[in-house]
Amino acid sequence: GELAVGKQADLALFKLDELRFSGSHDPLSALLLCGADRADRVMIAGQWRVIDGQVEGLDIKQLIADHSQAARELIQG
Repeated sequence: GELAVGKQADLALFKLDELRFSGSHDPLSALLLCGADRADRVMIAGQWRVIDGQVEGLDIKQLIADHSQAARELIQG
């Protein structure tokens, strides 16, 4: 792909200043070999969807409550 005006961008940005990435001299190798499991920022179709590791536009507390309720209902039959 390419970055250009009028194109939709999909990007994932990772912070590499954590202990697990120290000593790596190649950013791509660090991401692949050192357990990069959480992006700091993610852009999908030109819109930021993850900022500072948090998904934008989701009420996480409500999702947890809904999931907990669904799990209780599943267990209770």
